[in-house]
Amino acid sequence: MRIFLFFYFSVVSLHAQERFEVKGIGISIKVPQDWLEMKNSEILDNLNNYDFTEEQKINLLSSNNSANELVTYYKYNPSKFNGIIPTIKIRTRNTSSKSIAEFLKFIEASNNEVRKTLKNFEYQIKPEVITLSGKKVVSFSVKFVLIHNGKEKSIVSKSYYVLKNGYYISINFIEEFNKENNEVFFNELINTIQLD
Repeated sequence: MRIFLFFYFSVVSLHAQERFEVKGIGISIKVPQDWLEMKNSEILDNLNNYDFTEEQKINLLSSNNSANELVTYYKYNPSKFNGIIPTIKIRTRNTSSKSIAEFLKFIEASNNEVRKTLKNFEYQIKPEVITLSGKKVVSFSVKFVLIHNGKEKSIVSKSYYVLKNGYYISINFIEEFNKENNEVFFNELINTIQLD
């Protein structure tokens, strides 16, 4: 059974909300206070309010080859800030991987393809299996260059990929290299991740 939904996004300020949680796929994280949130309200409402079967969840979250954005947090308002904004992205994407070892190879192969399109792509930490919230996940950190307003900007991205059945959850922490250095703050948030 295929489930097709039209997604819409909303931008709101984070003052009252303390945790971002998607019960339907078993993930939660403390939200960064006073950051802006852009979330996929329709898909999140469906996952949090309905008891989908595993097959329905797979169809919902892997119905195409592109990533399904669940939520993005921006440190600054994108419409008012000129430059690379510290960002946290949580999304899902389909995979046929059945084990964490197979998933690690899948991520390595995917990153090798990404390497071909990003300038100066290099690992700071190569993909590895770690334990996060009691679950085996794939983690890695990369650095690469983007062109912004005609100038090269070095970007760092720290990622955690959580294998599920037919799809995976990616949690990415992104910022400009050696600009603000939000690493300590990002690590604090990473320690609040809970996985079911």
